Amino acid sequence: MLHLKTIRVIPLIGGMTLLFSCGSGIERVSRIENPDTLPAIHATGIEIIYSDSSIVRLTIKAPELKDFVQADTLEPKSEFPKGLTATFYNQGGGVESILSAGYAIYHIKKKTFEATGDVVIKNFSENQELHTEVLWWDELHEKIWSDQPFSITTPDGTTHGKNGFEADQSFRKYRLRGTSGQMKVKETDDGGQTTDDGGL
Repeated sequence: MLHLKTIRVIPLIGGMTLLFSCGSGIERVSRIENPDTLPAIHATGIEIIYSDSSIVRLTIKAPELKDFVQADTLEPKSEFPKGLTATFYNQGGGVESILSAGYAIYHIKKKTFEATGDVVIKNFSENQELHTEVLWWDELHEKIWSDQPFSITTPDGTTHGKNGFEADQSFRKYRLRGTSGQMKVKETDDGGQTTDDGGL
């Protein structure tokens, strides 16, 4: 068992960096005959910080992290078996939105997160809250989507959807599918609209 306060700095896409802060240490598991069955790193009480040009853009906190990253693993991944909370920040350092889920997997090669189990997104700038059971986040394209039923609550009411949605990762612009209920149409900064027929 290795007891480390931080591990840094791991280069990521787009000049971003990653920092781990672990509350109770990290366990490195030796290579075994089947590398898919046990993680290379097992950490508890972790915080991951994504920064771009020294500006923090995203923090992820989780009770537990399991990394399956061996070179001979067909699908390297990071698993958050007890869920996570991801906080997105704007350029000024303010909190833009928060995503929480009961379980999540980060697919390292695809650079996508798969979150399941009581997934909630709170957008503070737009005063919106989304609930669904499955959500995908594309790190490269900064988009989120789901093909599962969802609900979005705003000061103007609640909209329910049966066929999922697509949105930017800040959840300011989105396309809703199979909706019912009422939601006030708002025009975005680039002229788009947040309607069930709108586009990203």
